[in-house]
Amino acid sequence: MAEQWLLQNDVLQVLVDADTLAVGVIHKGSGLRWQFTTHPAGEVRIDHGGSEAIINWSDARTRTPRRYTTAREQRMTILTEGLPGGVAAGITFALPCDEPALRIEVEPYPTSSTSEIAEVWYPGPLELVDDQPIYTVWPNMAGTLIPARYNRDIGIRPDPQDASRNAAHTNHMALGRTLYEPWWGVVGAKGAYIAIAETPFDFALDLQHTSGGPTRTSPTWVSSLGRLAYPRMIRYQFLPEADHTALAKTYRAYTQHAGRWISLQDKFERNPVAKRLVGSLIFPVTVNYRTQQDRSAAMHLETFEALAEHLKQLPALGVEKAYFHVDGWGFHGYDSHHPDVLPPCLEAGGWEGLVRFSRAAQKCGYLFGLHDQYRDYYLDSLAFQEKRTIKSQNGSWPHYSAWAGGPQSIICAKESMQYVRRTFTELLARGVVLTGSYLDVFAVVDMDECFAPNHPMTREDCFIWRAKMLDYVRELGIAISSEEPVDHFMPHLDFCHWADFPRFEFMRGEALGIPAPLHNLVYHDSLLLPAVWDYGYDPALRSEFFLEGLAQVEIPYARPEWGTREEFTDAQFMARLHQAWGTHELLAHRLLDTDGHIQEYIYPEGSVAIDLEHKSYRILGGPCATDGWVSSPIGG
Repeated sequence: MAEQWLLQNDVLQVLVDADTLAVGVIHKGSGLRWQFTTHPAGEVRIDHGGSEAIINWSDARTRTPRRYTTAREQRMTILTEGLPGGVAAGITFALPCDEPALRIEVEPYPTSSTSEIAEVWYPGPLELVDDQPIYTVWPNMAGTLIPARYNRDIGIRPDPQDASRNAAHTNHMALGRTLYEPWWGVVGAKGAYIAIAETPFDFALDLQHTSGGPTRTSPTWVSSLGRLAYPRMIRYQFLPEADHTALAKTYRAYTQHAGRWISLQDKFERNPVAKRLVGSLIFPVTVNYRTQQDRSAAMHLETFEALAEHLKQLPALGVEKAYFHVDGWGFHGYDSHHPDVLPPCLEAGGWEGLVRFSRAAQKCGYLFGLHDQYRDYYLDSLAFQEKRTIKSQNGSWPHYSAWAGGPQSIICAKESMQYVRRTFTELLARGVVLTGSYLDVFAVVDMDECFAPNHPMTREDCFIWRAKMLDYVRELGIAISSEEPVDHFMPHLDFCHWADFPRFEFMRGEALGIPAPLHNLVYHDSLLLPAVWDYGYDPALRSEFFLEGLAQVEIPYARPEWGTREEFTDAQFMARLHQAWGTHELLAHRLLDTDGHIQEYIYPEGSVAIDLEHKSYRILGGPCATDGWVSSPIGG
């Protein structure tokens, strides 16, 4: 029998296999057990320069344990030496003195070898022993639960003849669309665990689910500028009798302790204009849209004057609080020529027209903000210089054509701030009344790396520079937003554009798993978030979007072309509820049936229940309370 190394505190007992570094965990109070298993695709990728090897820790010639204790925790570090290529690493297990938590650290050790540890898949999948998993809790977009026996494949290679399809890695990078927050968990019949990546910038969740189960989850530590580079840390917390709300609240407490969580009340104090979004309607409008992808396509053009006339009609229709989000205002329209968007679209009225439009909003008491973009780097921009693009390890730079503006690259975030300063300086100097801003994609797309020798950038550097640009705009007294509410940007944002529950197609069709408001369980009283309704991509989901937005007490979108009070009825209903509860904590979320069709969202002053199958809702408490269940007024 292989030797086992023991580590324990008053709550947990941890056993580490000396040969394989497989780990077992026992929760002393409940007797619940968990077992880390070896990832089927291997544990470590080593880069030898012109070749690579995938190995396990058991391939090390020696594995030497070292123990020590501090006032706060017990630690055991295992030095693994003699790995292929002569590389070495330390694996540390740390137990706080009085918490049901285990922290596992992987650290590259310096050697004389030219080989590098490039990627690590350790610890491997964590299995429940003597318990049955019910669902996996996944902060994919707004949040989802994957039932243990879910009848769809997720992250599985489509070729059933490929024997390795279940072993391959499926990486969902942290701080991106499929992993808003750097954690996940599994809830069983008797207990649960939550895993939190404490070094999230080069972290990915490897998640696969075969139709009918099981679900496999484990961490991936990806390279930083080509190598492991620094210690990676993940925290596992073990809870008896917990649900997805308990896991989300555990992460909420963690991020509050880390100092990243800022309340809406504190955000309103630092930037009072943001408070005006509470109880408002958001009007997305497009000035100019033309696409270089299809030269035969007709150009859409709405003048600043025409949009201002729409805006001026709204007070008479009962719209007291509004935010105008303006797309396509630059000289060549939507998603074109960034970062060179000035002067404003000449066909729409140029500088004079934009200034008058913004002042019309000011006169009505409405907020006014512009869509802008400082990552996409269009080749026909006057500012374009290849030396400012992000570079890969081989010196190449991205060159593609995905959006309306045609051929583009990606500007290194270290090079972007100068353009943000230039644009906003001129907008404000020209008299545009800006009270809101939308810096596109910063808080949704994965962090970029850049190997350029004159502006090298890690993913963490990328985050820091994006955050600086958001902060710069907010410090101008402007309510700042970005695309989606990715975790580490929460201290830097007042609101976001949207956050749908994940679907098999983006914002279309069937939900992936069971929708669960994991983001809002953590951040509802820290960030203002609009509902996808009435701005979703799929008209068939309009009623579902309404119910989910209502239940999450989010800001409604509205349409400037609505010309009667009746057309605003449903949006105003959502706005009234948001005025009352939009800054409150979402205390809990419950599934009221086995399929997740009937759900209840619980707030300090009441609750909202929705039935997604029968398209109805019930509100208890507050100014919008209903007399029992009410049919949704929104058709599909």
